[in-house]
Amino acid sequence: MISGLSLMDYVSIAPLLIVLSGALILLLIESFAEETAKLYAFPLTLIILGAAFHCAIISPASTNPLLTPWIKFDTLARTFNLIFLGVGFASILLSASFFGRFGATHGEFCFLILSAIFGLILIASSADFLILFLGLETLSISLYILCGYMKRWNNSHESALKYFLMGALAAAFLLYGIALIYGAVGTTRFDALLPAYQALSSLSDRTLFLSGVALVTLGLAFKAAIVPFHVWAPDVYDGAPTPVTAFMAVGTKAGAFAAFARVFLYALPGFDDIWSEGIALLAYPTLLYANFVAMRQTQLRRFFAYSGISHAGFMLIPIAAGTPDALQALTFYLVVYALATLGAFAVLAFLDERMEGVMLNDLYGLFKRSPILAGVLSLCLLTLAGIPPTAGFFAKFYVLKIAFEAGYYGLVIVGLLMTILAAYYYLRIVAVMFSEAPEEAAPPYRAWPAAVVGLTSIAGIIFLSVYPTPLLNLLF
Repeated sequence: MISGLSLMDYVSIAPLLIVLSGALILLLIESFAEETAKLYAFPLTLIILGAAFHCAIISPASTNPLLTPWIKFDTLARTFNLIFLGVGFASILLSASFFGRFGATHGEFCFLILSAIFGLILIASSADFLILFLGLETLSISLYILCGYMKRWNNSHESALKYFLMGALAAAFLLYGIALIYGAVGTTRFDALLPAYQALSSLSDRTLFLSGVALVTLGLAFKAAIVPFHVWAPDVYDGAPTPVTAFMAVGTKAGAFAAFARVFLYALPGFDDIWSEGIALLAYPTLLYANFVAMRQTQLRRFFAYSGISHAGFMLIPIAAGTPDALQALTFYLVVYALATLGAFAVLAFLDERMEGVMLNDLYGLFKRSPILAGVLSLCLLTLAGIPPTAGFFAKFYVLKIAFEAGYYGLVIVGLLMTILAAYYYLRIVAVMFSEAPEEAAPPYRAWPAAVVGLTSIAGIIFLSVYPTPLLNLLF
């Protein structure tokens, strides 16, 4: 007989409960006390995320059969939950700096960020396709609204509408894929998928299962902005408010790859060579296209869209390899990418003055105006480029090593060539910062919350560059 939930079960799901209840409280405060929300929404959100982060570290794993068929309490869930909560903490600090310059309601914005984080936690902790889909849609609906949050920005309206239309189409493919998988094996639970697939004897059932897997892959590829399912990303990143772009560049991408890892590295490891080859084939155009187009970008939010697509190509490599070390390589790469990208957006928060965002020309003479900002952005860009001895070099080396050991020699060659190409356009931005400004520019805006994000990112990058072993040992 199954009993109800005990106190320890509630402690196990405390991060979910804290984020959800905190989001609802913020929405109520915004509804009935707007001025109070304007003063306390950001500090309260940081407290909520800090409490959830603490619980994610110390909470025990539940064995209650009411929870375990739906929610996982393993190392993958704990690791990604900590990443998501950290990204949420940084996004709120960047948002505080952004709204210090641009006016908008605070409580509703924090509610939507917490709702998106709730969806991300569901994705990483999912033990069933239904929970995974619920998490993805909770994340997506929140982001549709966040992209158009600045109601007077016309490009934000366009950004939100494009993301909604294409996101709805991707969700339909994902849901139809789940339905096909269920039709083939009669279950949506992850721990039952591989045995059920291996027990299939009918060609029609195996074809049905593989068709479902293909549609699920398409839906997840959209969320990760993998070529050719990337077309939404540049316009959406360009039109969204800068802190929302930062959250999408890191949080949404991490969520998509957490879903990839949960389905294809945990539930279906090495289930079919054809699928692995297909993922490898997606990595080639993703790496090639994104790096060549990124060279032409002058609007930095749009630039980071293509930068993120390029890094998604690298993160596809361990998914395709599917070796025992693939999950560790993927997670290490994600952590380094998150630190460098959030650090770069922290610098942009000091320079973000208009609806169009920060342009490349705005960086001219930045070293003369603010050597610290120029130094922080330079280190973040060098990390994203994978230039030694930064942590980005170790992340890319580890990923390419996984590809080499799995026999994907073509991906190793393309990855190395694209790393060289990426070094060109990242170093071009560094050169611009150290160049003389064509005219006298105003000093950067003092965005102290963003400074916390930048300094934390730099500290993390330096630590991982000097001594990456503790993180590698911590991951799985």
